[in-house]
Amino acid sequence: MIVENKRKAYETDLTDSQWEIIEPLMWKSGNKSKLEKRELINAVLYVVDSGCKWRQLPHDFPPYTTVSNFYYKAVREGLWEKILKVTVIKTRTEAGKSSEPSYALIDSQSVKTVYSSDKRGYDGEKTKGRKRHIVTDIMGNLLAVHVHAANIHDTKGEVYTFEKALYHYPSIEAGCADEGYRGTFKNTFEIFHNIRIDISKQ
Repeated sequence: MIVENKRKAYETDLTDSQWEIIEPLMWKSGNKSKLEKRELINAVLYVVDSGCKWRQLPHDFPPYTTVSNFYYKAVREGLWEKILKVTVIKTRTEAGKSSEPSYALIDSQSVKTVYSSDKRGYDGEKTKGRKRHIVTDIMGNLLAVHVHAANIHDTKGEVYTFEKALYHYPSIEAGCADEGYRGTFKNTFEIFHNIRIDISKQ
């Protein structure tokens, strides 16, 4: 259902077609209108895109405490993962592919952070911050992501992230990774999960 919003629009706001996909996934909340629920999503998207702190949300959004509480509840309820999966299925079927992937790719990257409150560390290349592991399908659709302190061993993050992708997409039959994933990661999935892991030399 399309709901009208009287405030000025931001580039990060959901489109009507996007909201129609997300709305059925929202948990029932008797004291919040459809407009209020949509505005909470819009506020979270603004924070993610701009990188601002909760307190720096523009005043035409709901109170930042309401938005942050909603965000963390959505994490606990698995809302973001539900939205992600529905989006992946929609994108794949519109491209004429099967709804769920059979092949996945994993990669990682160290990211510098500046906030003292962050859980961070140094990786092997002395990058101070966090490391993120990302699993995608061959179209580039995000299947799973995991972020941890850069000083935590890669293997833990690699295995956890790929297992997370397998949990949401049991259709995955094989995967691809670079040379850094040879060894424990490759053996874990080929021996214990019967998932072939191709090692790219590029």
